Amino acid sequence: MTLVTLIRDAEALRRQGKEGVESVIATSMIESDLEKLLAWPHTNLCTDGQLDGRHPRGFGSYPRVLGRSVRERGVLSLEEAVRKMTSLAADHVGIKDRGRLVPGAFADLVLFDPATVIDRATTSDPHALAAGFERVWVNGQPVFAGGAATGLKPGRVLRREGSPSFRPGSFPSRQ
Repeated sequence: MTLVTLIRDAEALRRQGKEGVESVIATSMIESDLEKLLAWPHTNLCTDGQLDGRHPRGFGSYPRVLGRSVRERGVLSLEEAVRKMTSLAADHVGIKDRGRLVPGAFADLVLFDPATVIDRATTSDPHALAAGFERVWVNGQPVFAGGAATGLKPGRVLRREGSPSFRPGSFPSRQ
């Protein structure tokens, strides 16, 4: 309860424009639990990390899964990881026309090298760029190329249509 209160107070101060407000970055996840969750058929991959935040997940969530969980540990196949990051995630939250390469869908694409993709962001350097990413397109427009952002911002707010296809039920066992 104390931690939640401290976080709430820090966020309130940050919204008031106060500089140097402290926050907490938890790093206590258990790798075997994460591997079980990743392997669960209903787990879609996403992040709540902010690009301008202080947690490495803002820059490192997807490359970490691709580099560590897929390539290094073999928890998922590359194809399954990409599906969980794209079509399954879009399906679970009811977002239409995203997550698939089909006529009429929006062209959000990432060109990466499966042999070199890896996260580099850390708690001390949360904005370190991942390795192995060549290009990124959002709505068909290039937003990352040559190791840097292009300056284009073709993204838009996505609204959920209908109810998610995922039905809450049994979660992976910790056994």
